Amino acid sequence: MFSDHLVLAGGGHTHALVLLRWAMYPKLKPAGMITLVNKSSTTIYSGMFPGVVAGKYKIDEILIDLRNLASKAGVSFIHAEIEGIDLKKKKLLLAGRPEIEYSLLSLNIGTKTNLNAKSFNRGDKDLAVPIKPFYESYKFIIDQDIHKDDSSAKPFVIIGSGFAGMEIAFSLRKRWPKRSILLKIKSGRKIKKNLLRNLKAQNIEITQKNPSILYPTLICTGNKSFDWIKNSGLPIDKKGRVLTKKNLQVLNYPELFAVGDCGVIKDHSRPSSGVWAVRSAKPLAINLECLSKGLKLEEWKPQRKAIQLLDISSIKKESKAFISWGEIMIGPFGFLSRLKELIDKQFISKFDLVKDIDSDMSTEEEMIKCRGCAAKLAFSPLNSALNKLDLIESSADDSIDIGELNSSKTLIQSVDGFPSLISDPWLNGRLLAFHACSDIWACGGSVISAQSVVNLPSIPNNLQQELLFQVLEGINSALTIQGAKLVGGHTLESRKISEEPFSLGIESSLTVNGIIDNKKYFWPKGGMKKGDQILISRPLGTGIIFSAFMNGQVKPYILDNALKEMNKSQHEIVNYINELTNLNPRSKIVNACTDITGFGLLGHLSEMLESTNSDQLKMNSEPFKVTLELDNIPLYDGVKELLDKGFESTLAPANQIFLKNIDGDKNLRFELKSNDSSSNRSYYNAMLKILVDPQTCGPLLVCCSSIYSEKLLQQGPWIKIGFISE
Repeated sequence: MFSDHLVLAGGGHTHALVLLRWAMYPKLKPAGMITLVNKSSTTIYSGMFPGVVAGKYKIDEILIDLRNLASKAGVSFIHAEIEGIDLKKKKLLLAGRPEIEYSLLSLNIGTKTNLNAKSFNRGDKDLAVPIKPFYESYKFIIDQDIHKDDSSAKPFVIIGSGFAGMEIAFSLRKRWPKRSILLKIKSGRKIKKNLLRNLKAQNIEITQKNPSILYPTLICTGNKSFDWIKNSGLPIDKKGRVLTKKNLQVLNYPELFAVGDCGVIKDHSRPSSGVWAVRSAKPLAINLECLSKGLKLEEWKPQRKAIQLLDISSIKKESKAFISWGEIMIGPFGFLSRLKELIDKQFISKFDLVKDIDSDMSTEEEMIKCRGCAAKLAFSPLNSALNKLDLIESSADDSIDIGELNSSKTLIQSVDGFPSLISDPWLNGRLLAFHACSDIWACGGSVISAQSVVNLPSIPNNLQQELLFQVLEGINSALTIQGAKLVGGHTLESRKISEEPFSLGIESSLTVNGIIDNKKYFWPKGGMKKGDQILISRPLGTGIIFSAFMNGQVKPYILDNALKEMNKSQHEIVNYINELTNLNPRSKIVNACTDITGFGLLGHLSEMLESTNSDQLKMNSEPFKVTLELDNIPLYDGVKELLDKGFESTLAPANQIFLKNIDGDKNLRFELKSNDSSSNRSYYNAMLKILVDPQTCGPLLVCCSSIYSEKLLQQGPWIKIGFISE
């Protein structure tokens, strides 16, 4: 139904394939709002993980980009850890953020490594790591690479009697030809003679005794359900897996589905395996689609046994593999290893198809307009319109001085807003709040309150309610950590056609109020002094990153890193400067300040320099110039590579109007310095694009004397990028 909110909890292989189906065939997708929730923005294809350990593949080659996949399928993506479920209220509980309501819920959360095996004594947690999650175990293995050629190093132990432990042991031998590797199996475990012979041939020692807990250890002792599943009240089997009907609906809960390692069909028990997770994707998708249309659900009977291929990653040139069917095992043969490689590559390549949807670089007319602060009006039409107004005197600073309070504190105010940057409404609310608050911070103020205007898509009331709740909770969470409050606001319903995901149809703005304890410590936008150092508080490049993201061409970790930094409040660094000011009341620490947002670094610095030099000319003093040290300007990871591929924000071309100020008019002049620019023209041109890149939740920029700049640089996170001179 159109009013349904289907939540896909977990980004396992099953849900990934369901999303792929809806991305490729949008008409099959159920009506209503759909949200994917996962702890990370990517999921690792487990079948190829041993190949990564062996050095056969790079980790990037086996990642499924869930955020991009969800985007292509018209599904919202929430990057959060699931902590529980409220079955009565139909809410999914998330860590560090509000719960989300669902009308339909599908569980594909996988399992964790079973650490309760009797043969294992945990010991030092830094020396013993479970195989799941794969991200952490892979980092642990990389850290152990320092001993790869050291035959005298402590043995590396793998605890586990199953295929997973053995395949990892073979992979590690390929990775570390000389290091001692010890495979601990449980007492009484019998290994096929041919497999045992190959383990010994590769100098992998097998023991049934408990190895020293002082040895670095990787635990592959089977799977275990998450604790919140066991405590949820859901029907589970002895292993903690959620029991379902043949149509994958959870017993007694027709609004719930469970697939993959976390679910099992009652009376059709199967061991945890990627084979069944993959094969359950189509029946799950069909039944979710049928449920949306009011049709009868289909039953699915999984096969009793599954073929398994165990690659032994021979240290010789040709890898070999065993093939297993129940108790039957044959091999190892080279053609079986090639078969496994073919199957794995065919699976992961399916997700490359979705990357190609709408991924070609568009012409300027076809280019999708960027979101976030890149959606603001360009400088030229904005400035022209404001110059025609004769209503009020426009403020040259980032916030307007409203007046003095009875307490003698100064009240300041600013407003900002933009269309949703990403499909997570709660995180969008936080980013909006931090972005809007930066105008208050740029004046040295403390935020005290805010009012919001939220424009919601025209969708059923229950879905509007959920989206509004998430946005306001996000805004409020960003305010409360500063001691501020969301005191009111207004809502609107859009008259545009609702796009999918619906969360991208939200447009929000925020009016923010702040106070300054002493007006003489107000940080103006003008006010630069000769000899001032120019410092910024965080990297640049969000406009470029999100342009690439909208085209499905940004690596997940690049976007994750940017969002992590953007999702940090900068009020504490402002508080530190104000505390420093209180300790030095006769000194003005910040001579000028602004926040770098829609007009980019060069645009906002131009405003500062223009305001400063206007005052200089009134005093018959020489105008200043800004010198920027290009090599010191911090960039987010991956920005230069994305620039090389031609990505830029749709607002960036309009911001190029500020490039005329480089070596320009005496009253508004910038000089660029770089060790590379004279010999590397492409580097210089790339940095010009960085200078006009619009920023959402961008850095603060301060101008202060060299004495105080040293203190700020030591305190962090400030970085010096230039100076002021005549």
